[in-house]
Amino acid sequence: MLKGTSILRENNKRKVLSLVRRLKQTTRKDLEKEMNVSKNTISLVVDELIQDGVIEEIGVTEPNKKGRPKILIQIKPNSFKSVGITVSKRAIDYTIINYDGQLLEENTIANDGTDAEKTIRRMMELLESIQHKYEKIIGVGIGIPGIINEEELKVPISTHLHWKNVSLQSFADFPIPVTIQNSVNMGAHSAIHDELLADDKSIFYVRVSEGVGGAFILDDVAMPGHTWNAGEIGHISVDPAANTCRCGQNGCLESLINIDEFKNELSENDIHMTEENGYFFPQEESQVIDSISSKYGSYLGKSLVAVMHLLNPKTIIIDTPYNYLPSFKEECLHTLETRCLDRVYKGTTIIFGKKRYNMSRGAALSTIINYEKHVY
Repeated sequence: MLKGTSILRENNKRKVLSLVRRLKQTTRKDLEKEMNVSKNTISLVVDELIQDGVIEEIGVTEPNKKGRPKILIQIKPNSFKSVGITVSKRAIDYTIINYDGQLLEENTIANDGTDAEKTIRRMMELLESIQHKYEKIIGVGIGIPGIINEEELKVPISTHLHWKNVSLQSFADFPIPVTIQNSVNMGAHSAIHDELLADDKSIFYVRVSEGVGGAFILDDVAMPGHTWNAGEIGHISVDPAANTCRCGQNGCLESLINIDEFKNELSENDIHMTEENGYFFPQEESQVIDSISSKYGSYLGKSLVAVMHLLNPKTIIIDTPYNYLPSFKEECLHTLETRCLDRVYKGTTIIFGKKRYNMSRGAALSTIINYEKHVY
C-alpha cells in the first residue's frame, strides 16, 4: 500500500494520465496550468510515464512570437488495456480497449444468464484467457442487470437473471482489480464517451431494453444510493390504472415500455416493423405505431420530470429502441416541456441517442475512470 509522498506522486501521475487521455494531445506547459502545479512536478511525472512506455512525445507545436515551440505528448497506443464484461439473459459480452478508448477486441458468448454459478465460472475462465493474451491490463469492469452491493460483492437481486443473494467474492481474488456495477451504470459511461460529454459534471442516462434502468453520473462516478437502488427510473409508477409490475406496483415505467411489451403490442395489432441495430423502423406509415410510440414517449417524459426536479442533471441521455420514431421523441419532449419547471426544462440538455451504446465498452471505460480516481 502506498503512503505519504508516494500517494501524492501516484495521484499526480493519474491526474496527468486523465488529462492527456481527454485532451488527446497536450504539452507539459498546458498540464502545469490545468493542474496548477510546478513545472518540476509535471516534468518528473511526464518523464516517468514516458519511461514506463505510457506516454510518448510526438513533435512540437508551432512556435509563437513570445516563446519556444512546445513538445506535444499523447497516450502511447496500446500502453494500458482495460476489459469490460456485461451479462444478459442469453449472452456474455466482452470488450477490450486501450487506454485511449480504441477497440482491441470484442465478442459475444452465448450463455444462459439465469444460471448464476455457470455464468460466474464462464466469466472467470474468460478473464483468465484475456489475462494470458494481453499485458498491462489495469482493470476489469463487469456489468450485471440488477442491484449490486459493491462493498460486499453481492447481487441481492436481479429480476432479469432470476438471481438472488448471489456472491461475486471469487472476483476479489483475481490478480487484476475488478469493479462490478449495474450494467446500466456501465452503459452510461459508453454514452458519455460517445457523446463527448466528459466535461459535463452531472448526467442522467436512461436505457430501455428488456427492462428500463437509469444511472446518475456525478463527476464521472455512478451514484449507487444507500441501498444500491439509485437510478431505478423503471419503477416510477406512471399509470396507476395499468397492470401490476413484477415489483408489486401498478403501472411502472419498466412494465409499460420495455422492448417485449412493444413487440407484443405490435403483434396484437398485426404490425410489422424493421428492427436494425437495436432500433425499430416502421415499414409504412401507421396511426397505430404513432399512437403506441406517443404513449411510450409520454410515459418516459413523466418519469424524467421527476428525475429533472429531484436531481437537476445538466444532461439527459435517452437510449431506447424507439429513438427513430418521431412521435416518441415529440411526445417525450412535449411532456417534459409542459410538466417541468420552465427553468429546469430550459436548463437541461436532452439527447436522444443515434445509436445503442455498448455496455461492455462502457464497463471497460469505467475501469479507466476508476483507475484515474483511486490510488490504493
